[in-house]
Amino acid sequence: MKQLRSILFAFVFVVLVALMVVALNGNGEYMRLSAQDIAADCEMSLKGSDGTEKWLSKTKLLDNEYTTYASFDKGDVITIKSSTPIASLYIIWNTIPGAWTMTADGISYTVGTNGFLHEYVDVDLLCGKQVYEITVTVPKKMCVCDISVFSEGDLPQWVQVWQPQCEKADIMLLSTHSDDEQLFFAGLLPYYAGEVGAAVQVVYLTNHWDTQNRPHEQINGLWTVGVKNYPVVGYFPDDVDTLNKSGETVQETLKRVLKGDYDQTGVWGEAALIQFQVEMIRRFKPQVIVAHDVNGEYQHGAHIANTYTLQQALKPAADVTQYEASAALYGAWDVPKVYIHLWEENKITMNWDIPLESFGGKTAFEVSKEGYLCHRSQQWTWFTKWLTGTPSGSADTIKKASEINKYSPCEFGLYKSLVGVDTKADFVDNIILYKDQVAAETNTPEPTMPAEKTPDCTESTSSNDNVGSDDKKQTDNGIEDILIYCAIGVCVAAIIIMAVCSKKKK
Repeated sequence: MKQLRSILFAFVFVVLVALMVVALNGNGEYMRLSAQDIAADCEMSLKGSDGTEKWLSKTKLLDNEYTTYASFDKGDVITIKSSTPIASLYIIWNTIPGAWTMTADGISYTVGTNGFLHEYVDVDLLCGKQVYEITVTVPKKMCVCDISVFSEGDLPQWVQVWQPQCEKADIMLLSTHSDDEQLFFAGLLPYYAGEVGAAVQVVYLTNHWDTQNRPHEQINGLWTVGVKNYPVVGYFPDDVDTLNKSGETVQETLKRVLKGDYDQTGVWGEAALIQFQVEMIRRFKPQVIVAHDVNGEYQHGAHIANTYTLQQALKPAADVTQYEASAALYGAWDVPKVYIHLWEENKITMNWDIPLESFGGKTAFEVSKEGYLCHRSQQWTWFTKWLTGTPSGSADTIKKASEINKYSPCEFGLYKSLVGVDTKADFVDNIILYKDQVAAETNTPEPTMPAEKTPDCTESTSSNDNVGSDDKKQTDNGIEDILIYCAIGVCVAAIIIMAVCSKKKK
């Protein structure tokens, strides 16, 4: 009996050691279960608002491709049934849906109030119990690109769990179009949003709602470079007439772009643009604003108008008696610092070529290039060669941001400062981040959290590629999870056997 007990003790010890080896990852942290996308195994059906059965294009909803989509009518109800508890839901809408209804076990929940195009719903948190069947009521006539359904566990990196827009922004980046933030401001977002952990709010002046793919490319790119707060997309259309015309001076281009009043028909007006800028400044109370070149980089009229109207908005934004509607909502705000791309006064040169710990040693410039790759529809443009040195599909010859001479993404000038001159090349020099202000006020040190990794779009350079499609094959940690459960079972069995043997000996 002693020999048997010794063997059992040795066996349990070996199993426990094996369990710890399997359960610990390379960083000495315990692994958690990985969430599995179980949508393909779910039963999905569709009914109209009148209860009649309708055909559902499940293939388009499960292909992980935002350029394909299924069409729905207002009030259509998608039912999703699973043999595995549904922990969360991820929907790629084709347009912003507005508030919509999810129902589980006869209880309806209103979601979608944040206006996200790519929307994650934590079903576990929302319902507070295990759920095997949910319904999605489509709020209006629209299309849906993809639906993913997840079991319990850590989500894959490609799932975008967006946070609402900042309440207060350390940095507000005024990007005119979708992709400008990855080009002329390359390096800024990975460094400040991803590495530094500053509250960064991206505000786009124009929208691309007239094209199917660009809104998806926009937020895929932001997520890739570490932005977690959802962007603001302006109501000004990306109008081809905002491009400069041959022979025009910068002032002539600006005057033409600002001509007229914005009346919801696509005509830009100076008053409407300034009002928009004032509202954004007051709403987000940025400590730092970063804006385009006053000459529009390559003399793009929309870039020129964006920075010109920002300059005109700074003073009234600080005056509560002007633009009273936004003042009533947000109060007034005097921006402490404003940087303008390529501004000649108080120049700084940013270094975007330093490895970032939060992105596994990649530089901020390298991460921004990955963000730009998410803009699949723009890879044929001259921007690609400007950023990489070669056309799309070729090996990059530009490896560093410092190697770009024309419209360099490293060159900025301090246009305005309430906090003195810069002592170093840092947008937040002489600034205390909002999170640090809060920590100081509560006398509670800010906890250091590992930065969340972001999806890699480097293989998505063609309009037929799937963004993050390889990541969606959820086999990670599956074997380890099984081994953990088996090891625990073996240990329990061994302990029971030992207890029985001990009892019999007595």
